[in-house]
Amino acid sequence: MCCDFEYFFDCLIRACKSIGNHYFKIEVAGSKELIYKERVYCYELYHQLRNVLGVDFPYKLDGELDKINHPELQFFIKDKKPDFVVHVPGDMERNLVVIEVKPISTRIKRLQDDLKTLQIFLDKVKYYRAIMFIYGNDKSSNIERIKGEFKVFSNDQILLVWHKEPMKKPQLLYI
Repeated sequence: MCCDFEYFFDCLIRACKSIGNHYFKIEVAGSKELIYKERVYCYELYHQLRNVLGVDFPYKLDGELDKINHPELQFFIKDKKPDFVVHVPGDMERNLVVIEVKPISTRIKRLQDDLKTLQIFLDKVKYYRAIMFIYGNDKSSNIERIKGEFKVFSNDQILLVWHKEPMKKPQLLYI
């Protein structure tokens, strides 16, 4: 799975370089204010990632796949729906990566909840790796707070990735 993950991660980096300004922040009607909308960013990331992965990639990329009626997992997972899973449907031995996406403006409580979700998918569903994916940039110290929280919580199976700017390569902050 190591080589498959490395290939996927390379594709993720390449896909991010195709995400434009509009998908980072959305203009609010009647205002000049731009705001983060996680769903808009995620849908574009999904689109770009599918384009880069191609049809021969042996795993499936699924967005917000719930496991509510899964016979083995429903009690562990409950209402947890990560933003993306990369897996082979029907094969519990081929769960490659689970991803949670948050804008830089996310509250620390939401980040903590998502880190817990990633850990559950690593422990109970046996995903090979997890990615906490942050996008956007601001003038505050949010990225430092996020990095601090990540250091407290994380282990070597969860990566912290920051896509700071549109059309640019994201940074791997922590492995």
